Amino acid sequence: MAEALIRQRIEDLAKAIHTKDINGVMSLYASDIVSFDIDPPLRYIGADRKRRAWQEVFAAYSGPIAYEVRDLNVTTQGELAFVHSVNHVHGTLASGHASDLWLRWTACFRRIEGGWLIVHDHVSVPVDLKHGQAALNLKA
Repeated sequence: MAEALIRQRIEDLAKAIHTKDINGVMSLYASDIVSFDIDPPLRYIGADRKRRAWQEVFAAYSGPIAYEVRDLNVTTQGELAFVHSVNHVHGTLASGHASDLWLRWTACFRRIEGGWLIVHDHVSVPVDLKHGQAALNLKA
């Protein structure tokens, strides 16, 4: 039961990202979220900072954002759930250039007041250590 609810929450997240629905996206996050996101700084704490990060992402794209969650794994134990996936993100940037990348996503959900909210997430891309650059051209 918990796994199905969490999978639905993640499906709702993908839909909200696609339509740039900031309130829909934020409905998944706990107020005290700790996020290790893809952009600086190393971490941010709190839903207000997470909201600003999503608003920046939405502003970077001129239209809808295609957001596909692949290989989703959900593990639940009592009031906590751990999820991980590889996610495909693509669309047209405000600059007019196409964006197409894969990222890794890990999140911890906690049941808070009867609902499942993300209390921690980590988004990353692989790094080419030899050249010191993000490896954005990988495919899942």
